[in-house]
Parts: sequence; C-alpha cells; structure tokens
Amino acid sequence: MKIAIVGSRSIEYDKIHDMAIAFLERYIPVNCTELVSGGALGADKLAEEYAERYHLKMTVLEPDYGRHGKRAPLMRDEEIVRGVQYVIAFWDCRSKGTAYTVTYAIKEGIPVRIIRI
Repeated sequence: MKIAIVGSRSIEYDKIHDMAIAFLERYIPVNCTELVSGGALGADKLAEEYAERYHLKMTVLEPDYGRHGKRAPLMRDEEIVRGVQYVIAFWDCRSKGTAYTVTYAIKEGIPVRIIRI
C-alpha cells in the first residue's frame, strides 16, 4: 500500500515532532510499503524520517515549475494523490495547499486522515 504524507508548511514541526511521529505510527497501516510526499519542509521531511526508520520505500515528487509554472505545486499534489491508496494530512486549518490536496483526494475517492494541528 502506498500512502501520501502531506501537510501545512506553517506548522512548526520541530515543536510537535514526537507527537507527529506518534500519529504516523498510529495511522500508517502495517501493510504500507511506500510513502509518497512532496519534498518540502515539514510533513514531507517527517515522511522521509519515518520511511527511513521503518525501512519503507520513499518517493519524493517535487513540483515541475518548467512544465507547470506557478501551478506546479498543485499539479504535483494531484500527482501524489493519484498514485496512492491513502492520504495522511497534517493541517493547520488555514493552508490552502493542504486543503486543495485533501479536497482533491476526497474527489478522487482516496481515503484521507486529517490530523489538525
């Protein structure tokens, strides 16, 4: 099972690091084989740390600004969602990017776990 880890960049993950990792340990099922994220600071780095700790494959999809211009982050988020079976989102209830990703996943029928921070 592939799982996306996404989140609001405004969250101070260094202050909630242990709690965030505990959430991932709780919500990532044992049949997970791969994590997918966007390579940004915050939740994406937590995903990389978790993948390394639990020996999971980690796929990082970065925005392609040359191809998509200023819409590159949104296009990347859609690509992330299309390739997974489940999304875990750390959301500050304000981030438009995370809201877009969650909404897109729901529209595509992908289950989403929102962790409000």
